[in-house]
Amino acid sequence: MLKDDCILVIIDFQERLAPHIVGIDRIVKNSVKLIKACKTFGIPMIVTEQKKLGKTIDEIEKLLDIKPIQKSSFSCLREEEFANKLKDTKRCVCILIGIEAHICILQTALDLIKEGYIVYVPLDCIGSRNEFDKDVAIRRMVKEGVIPTTAETLIFEILQTAEAEEFKEILKIVKEG
Repeated sequence: MLKDDCILVIIDFQERLAPHIVGIDRIVKNSVKLIKACKTFGIPMIVTEQKKLGKTIDEIEKLLDIKPIQKSSFSCLREEEFANKLKDTKRCVCILIGIEAHICILQTALDLIKEGYIVYVPLDCIGSRNEFDKDVAIRRMVKEGVIPTTAETLIFEILQTAEAEEFKEILKIVKEG
């Protein structure tokens, strides 16, 4: 995996929804680690907010210097602003994190695959209100071609070598988590 091919898509980590997600503290902790690593690697990001669910939670928002795309569609790709922004990056590998796994993550992943993107989902960075819904969504995504991974696995896959210029910073980020 090459960092120049990747984009991180941060989906709907919002105030009204987050408190109801199973294991949200762990999900946010892993997502923060991944966001910090992507910033270190210079990987572009897109963040979305589902209309009427409040703003992005503070732990995520404070790491970002980009304005969230407001959406009403469950699939991010069905929002014109998102689709255009993604296309403009000329990236072919989408890393999806956020909530909810069985709704917005699933539908976005399926649409991205249909459009020819390679989709990675770090399973420790997604969640749902119900664990069963998340489990079924993961099985479906994998069956459809999503590549399952974890935040730390992905970070080191992008890093590739201890000789990389980002190694010390990445090690610090991983140890913080």
